[in-house]
Amino acid sequence: MFFLVISLSSCDLLKKSNIENSLSNDVSLSEKELIKKINSKNISPEWVSLNSKVKIKKGGQETKINAQIRIKKDSVIWISVKTSLGIEVFRTIITPDSIYFMSRMNKTYFIKPVSHIKEIVKADVSFVKLQEILFASPKITSLNSETENYEILKDVFRVSKMDLQETEDKKVSINYYEYKFFPELRGLYFPQKIFIEIKSGEIFTADINYTKIKFNKEPSISFIIPKSYVPIN
Repeated sequence: MFFLVISLSSCDLLKKSNIENSLSNDVSLSEKELIKKINSKNISPEWVSLNSKVKIKKGGQETKINAQIRIKKDSVIWISVKTSLGIEVFRTIITPDSIYFMSRMNKTYFIKPVSHIKEIVKADVSFVKLQEILFASPKITSLNSETENYEILKDVFRVSKMDLQETEDKKVSINYYEYKFFPELRGLYFPQKIFIEIKSGEIFTADINYTKIKFNKEPSISFIIPKSYVPIN
């Protein structure tokens, strides 16, 4: 998800699962039982609102942005990215079948099929996968495979790290930190910090700190393209 943010904002701004020490004292769980337990702890709220401060490093340069993310489960992912001074850089809406994007700096926009994300990030990323990453709740079928590898946080059975390997020279690592207990999530946990590293020719990193987290409270979502904006391919 944040590779998409990096890719868009940078145009406008500058084998073995490690489950050691990651389980509770019950070591009798089989892998199948463990996976079932982990998936049962995944969150699936109707609404999520996330305000965050993001530090992006790309090509030796560092950029600080603020990102607001609003998610309606299985329906809409809305993102507004601003500079550290509060100036909006771009706004985008992603749905299960489309992506809408407008650049405030260039006064341009596009509307494309959601498959366009694959062209941007050069990886097979669906709406569902983006939602799972933002919920910190990937649907796990195997702790270790050729394309995915997971580390599990002790005691709470939540993912602390996921490695997604598309090709030998293309890898995404996502670390989830500082899980916090949220009663409104039926007593489940959600991370307050995320660190993403993408290796694909060059290295991109995004250090994300959520400053405000709200669940199941419908937020205001706006996406109006000004008439003066020019469509782009």
